[in-house]
Amino acid sequence: MSYSYYEVYTNTQRAFSGLGFSYGSDEDAAFVTTWLEVCGLNGIKLLSSKINELDNNFNAIIDPKSITSEFDCKNKSSLMIGPGLIDFLVSKINDSLDLKIVIKNCSDPIFLIPLLYKYSKKNISSELISNKKVFAQVTNKNISIIKDLIYLSFLEDFELILTKNIINEKILDTNIKPSYINEAISKGINPDLKSWKKISEIAFRTFVPESEESRAKGAGGGDAND
Repeated sequence: MSYSYYEVYTNTQRAFSGLGFSYGSDEDAAFVTTWLEVCGLNGIKLLSSKINELDNNFNAIIDPKSITSEFDCKNKSSLMIGPGLIDFLVSKINDSLDLKIVIKNCSDPIFLIPLLYKYSKKNISSELISNKKVFAQVTNKNISIIKDLIYLSFLEDFELILTKNIINEKILDTNIKPSYINEAISKGINPDLKSWKKISEIAFRTFVPESEESRAKGAGGGDAND
């Protein structure tokens, strides 16, 4: 069954709210998941596989003092700490052309890719490198990823490089052009049905059960001055 971008984003945002994500963080995580789904990278299925880990375990606190030449994620999901981490790192490259940091114990680096994509539109390119091998590269012209990253099977520590310089484009296992993303959004999204149902059940937690009180507060329950 096909859904619009808005339907997938909204249902996913409600699911994150149901999992205990705070306001704002649920929107960031919904963007990440929906972006991956749009790009054919199984965002909904990946989220479904992380539900038990995420459920009522939300903790996005990052101590800026702990971010030096390396940062230990302590296996907390990038769906929680990714937005704050990437925003902080990007703020540090304003005075220089590039930044390099070692990311340790990151259980799901695939969820960093949509966040890095947002900044590629501001001409900030990025690379994820392990053992001198590029396994993801994000520029304003191409998003390129090795398949191991997509399936959450990449467990190595890696270097994250953010730069305003032009970098040599890599062609890896999966390559996505920004133009493809806009085209894919217009065609609709077809998530894995089993995973979609599981996420929808979590999203249902945010719905208020119907009662006499809820009906009274709904449409027609009073006027604008109540």
